Amino acid sequence: MPCNYQLILDNLMDLTHEEFVHSSSIGQKELSESEFVTSHTDTTVTVERWMHDIEAPPFWLKNMRDKFPGFSGRVDRWQIIRFEAPSTICIDVGVAKAGTGAPEGDRSQGVNGYVMNTITPETARSSHYFWSFQRNYRLDSQLITTQLRDGVHGVFGEDEAMLAAQQAAIDANPDYEFYSLNIDAGGMWVRRILERMLLAEGRDHAPAPRRGAQLVR
Repeated sequence: MPCNYQLILDNLMDLTHEEFVHSSSIGQKELSESEFVTSHTDTTVTVERWMHDIEAPPFWLKNMRDKFPGFSGRVDRWQIIRFEAPSTICIDVGVAKAGTGAPEGDRSQGVNGYVMNTITPETARSSHYFWSFQRNYRLDSQLITTQLRDGVHGVFGEDEAMLAAQQAAIDANPDYEFYSLNIDAGGMWVRRILERMLLAEGRDHAPAPRRGAQLVR
């Protein structure tokens, strides 16, 4: 990825970007309208978001129909993001038929995916990014595996283009100041953990500007 590793972490900790970057697959307006809960320890940060009784976006509607042929109707959707220092993020995502108990732990009427992400800095402006997507339904179907691989690969390609453009904009405007919004809470805690770890190693630390921040003069 042609960007600083912290921009990738920012992107993964705030999935409201899906509404704008991935509007044809997993994005929907409820992402930025829904509440979320952030918690943290010395080495982890968790962001949990639930969207109740909503329309399924195209990606998740297809997956529901893979498991429940002919499915129509509304869903409960979840995103549970967990950062493990220094640079691994595991994301528990999925949808279930609305009102069938998914928020309480019964996901039997839904489809579930797990996104594993590990990032290794290469330079101040480039990173190695390893990811995979796992599912826990219709494991016998190579067709679904292939379709998911291709679909998720396309989503990550959109992220790469966006993050490359952000790094280029940061490089072109080195004197701009940034500030964070409430939605950036997960990423802010990640940066605090990283700053503390780098200082403990005796390293100078000049964090990259935040991905989700607003530019101000």
